[in-house]
Amino acid sequence: MILGSAGMGLCLAALRLAACYGRTDKWILAFILGYIACFALSVGPVTWVILSEIFPTRIRGRALAVATFCLWIANWVVSQTFPMMDENAWLVARFNHGFPFFLYAVFCVVLVVVSIVAVPETKGRTLEEIERQWT
Repeated sequence: MILGSAGMGLCLAALRLAACYGRTDKWILAFILGYIACFALSVGPVTWVILSEIFPTRIRGRALAVATFCLWIANWVVSQTFPMMDENAWLVARFNHGFPFFLYAVFCVVLVVVSIVAVPETKGRTLEEIERQWT
């Protein structure tokens, strides 16, 4: 999670700089593909693993339903806000379409900090051991 979200943030920051300077070079494709790779190797699948491990067994089913609902709402929010920010005349004048990338890069930094501070390592541990750690 930490390396993947850091990689995503770096790729988004590079895309932000490219947008701010109006660059459309071919190397930008490398940052887009890098973002996709970092997401696919970390945040995409690992989020589901973490969600299945952090809830106590007695409420896991209901808690996963609520967590899944929240993830879908977050996806919807990103899908709605990106075009809003990218079409905002004030933001475009100051950031040349780079603001959404900057904002989402900041969210990646937040994810790195949260992963370091609040997400325990669960490799090689049973669900019961993990549950005992949370109590």
